[in-house]
Amino acid sequence: MPRIGSRQSTIYVQSPRVRQERARTQRVFLALLVLLVMLGGIGVGFAFLQTDGGVFFQQKYFALRARVQEMLPRSTQPEFVPPPLTAAVFTDDPTSVSLPSSVVRGKDVRNNERANETQQQEAAQLALESGHAPTTSPQFSLPPSVYLQSVKWEAQWWNNCGPATLGMYLSYYGRDDGQRLIAPITKPDPEDKNVSPNELAAYAERIGMRTLIRENGTLDQMKAFLANEIPVMIETAFDPPRKQQGWMGHYKLLVGYDDAQFTFMDSYNGPDQKISFQQTDNDWRAFNRLYFVVYPADREATVREIVGADWDDRVMYENAAHRARDDIQANSGDAFAYFNLGTSLNGLEQFEQAAAAFDQARLLKIPWRMMWYQFGVYRAYYETKRYDEILALADATLRGSDNLEESHYSRGLALVGLGRDTEARAAFEAALRYNKNFRPAQDALDAWGS
Repeated sequence: MPRIGSRQSTIYVQSPRVRQERARTQRVFLALLVLLVMLGGIGVGFAFLQTDGGVFFQQKYFALRARVQEMLPRSTQPEFVPPPLTAAVFTDDPTSVSLPSSVVRGKDVRNNERANETQQQEAAQLALESGHAPTTSPQFSLPPSVYLQSVKWEAQWWNNCGPATLGMYLSYYGRDDGQRLIAPITKPDPEDKNVSPNELAAYAERIGMRTLIRENGTLDQMKAFLANEIPVMIETAFDPPRKQQGWMGHYKLLVGYDDAQFTFMDSYNGPDQKISFQQTDNDWRAFNRLYFVVYPADREATVREIVGADWDDRVMYENAAHRARDDIQANSGDAFAYFNLGTSLNGLEQFEQAAAAFDQARLLKIPWRMMWYQFGVYRAYYETKRYDEILALADATLRGSDNLEESHYSRGLALVGLGRDTEARAAFEAALRYNKNFRPAQDALDAWGS
């Protein structure tokens, strides 16, 4: 027995259950602490990415990624769009007439020597009613050189040529949207290979600018825009010189010219690039010489004057078709000329001839990436009920890259035409999966009540 007055020590021994619960609590606390630190880091990182330094870091990251992608081995791709399953016989019987157009001089638009705007519109209407359109291009008296400042150059992120170039364009008007804001809206899928001019125009109009997309542009028209202090964006062929990437589409923002060349902002190669007039047209013609103008409302009269009779769609496509025919006459093996003719005949709703022109372009071999950017061939085949041709072409295109909403949508239309509604619905849903903002696919699903 312990003695009276002595001190006893009490030893507490934790049960295994208590030890396990305490260890579990410590692990949960540590995990929460790590999570909070990570969330804090993400928050700080996100805030940093909104700063100029963060944007610079993103640009460098995506530029490095592009260079690494260039060096990595790539899966084998076809060189050309496959030939048609069956080719329609191409026949063409063009007729057209000439009408006068007005003159742009320097920064001011003058019309003293030509018909006024009302007379021009009346003349254009007469041309439409007769089924003809003017073939002459406006003649311009221009300053020898122009350079538009205030354009902030931006290096594109991965597959981000369109949003980056539009961001540079908007910077001319004092906006700071940049591809950081434009890309999530115009291309929800970061891997999307193409942002079409219509998608870019929708963004610009959403922020209050006016836009115009035209085809059949001329070098003098581009100079006239620049002389009137309006940059202009063109869609062109592009083959990156550093590595053999192959033919692709690319936007250029024209900001100046001199007696031999244009100056343009290039989101891939850098600011103030130079390109000869001849090379500009050679690259540009692959896209039917498409140009895209963004401007404030108070410049619309100037834009209309430069565009001239081509402001009207039918007149524009008549002129473009005439130009394509001239190119074909000069070189009967010109695949791009036949493709441009198909595009223009689509615009004139002459779908049988358009489909035949597209067939000829495919037989003459057009670059396989053409179907990433231009979809008129699908329209011509759909209107002529060549549904199997659409499926074959869309499937071949999607084997090279599956995230092309336009090809999924065209597959859906063809499947509807063939009565395969379940597959068609899946195709429209695939288009929306890659671009939730792609309205035609949503409209197609809405027609089913979904």
